Amino acid sequence: MVTQGEVPAGQDSGDLPLTIAGREEIALVARSVRMLNLKISAIVTSPLKRAVQTAKIIARVLAIEKRISIWNELLPEGDRSKLYNKLNQYIRESTILMIGHEPYLSNIMDDMIFQKNRVNHLARINLKKAGLARIRVISLTPNTTGELRWLLTPRILKSLAKSSSKSSAAYNKKEKVSGSIKG
Repeated sequence: MVTQGEVPAGQDSGDLPLTIAGREEIALVARSVRMLNLKISAIVTSPLKRAVQTAKIIARVLAIEKRISIWNELLPEGDRSKLYNKLNQYIRESTILMIGHEPYLSNIMDDMIFQKNRVNHLARINLKKAGLARIRVISLTPNTTGELRWLLTPRILKSLAKSSSKSSAAYNKKEKVSGSIKG
């Protein structure tokens, strides 16, 4: 799960585009996803502009542009039971990247991790803008259950992307030096 990137300040509702900073932030998230070597089977996204932009940026970095689907069930006011039924169409081994909005995605995580009908529900997970969570879905019917594998904040994702860029640059520099010595 990924929440869309930053939108213009004070305007977190409606069909708004990502800001330049939001697009840059999502590009870093996408590089982190690539670095984590996640084998994304499909990207499903809310139809709102900022979510679709987020999906397209990630898909471009992962070279999977043709695997984007737009689902109304991921709108902020979407119907989670319809979403779970739709997710059920994928085979169990699929890795689906869902892109949507808060607090809707956090509510989905709560359903899966804490089982929405559980008594004395005392915990809550909030997914930050441009944050990434991996949940192993155990069941979607009759009850939605899953386990949280990891939760990465935007700060961690940016750090991963930057360290990956630095290590790539260092590797490329080392290769050039090695190549010139051999040559």
